[in-house]
Amino acid sequence: MHARYVVKDTFYKKAKKEGYRARSAYKLEEINERFRLIKKGDRVLDLGAAPGSWVQVESALVGPGGRVAGLDILPIEPVAAPNVLLMQADIREIDVGVLIREAGVAAFDVVTCDIAPNLSGIREVDDARVVELYRAVLRVVREALRPGGSFLIKLFASSEFGDMTKELKPMFARVTVFKPKSSRAVSAEMYVVCIGKK
Repeated sequence: MHARYVVKDTFYKKAKKEGYRARSAYKLEEINERFRLIKKGDRVLDLGAAPGSWVQVESALVGPGGRVAGLDILPIEPVAAPNVLLMQADIREIDVGVLIREAGVAAFDVVTCDIAPNLSGIREVDDARVVELYRAVLRVVREALRPGGSFLIKLFASSEFGDMTKELKPMFARVTVFKPKSSRAVSAEMYVVCIGKK
């Protein structure tokens, strides 16, 4: 059996057993243990939140005094936690002012994004979709994340990757590219951890 299937099996089974909706929950847990992005009482915005596994992790991390707003173009099954608000909307068209008001916060302490575009398999089309989503996410981060706040985004190794990370560097005090252990070795996904919004 290939190592990648063992990894998939391990984290997939663990997620099912522990009540997480997807194995991606462990990626966020590992990133947060390493970088301490999300703390008790934080206001967190999760973009591309479906099926909701990151929202589950974030809800536990911020505790009853915190707030988690999950946003996705797809409907998300309700999360049984009073500190969670789920919204269905297209990130490319969202009014950020309305989003902040609906979440009942002045601004967010942390924005996370595990979003992935619908891929066609055609390189140019897929790269363009990734960039379009990235632009939409960055607009939300600029408007909704407080100064000093943190941002976590999943990006894929592509011809645009270097330019995207370069663009984040002047916006944040520290920008780190990180690949969690629970991410499949064959996957092109990388996580960019941005701390201290300027």
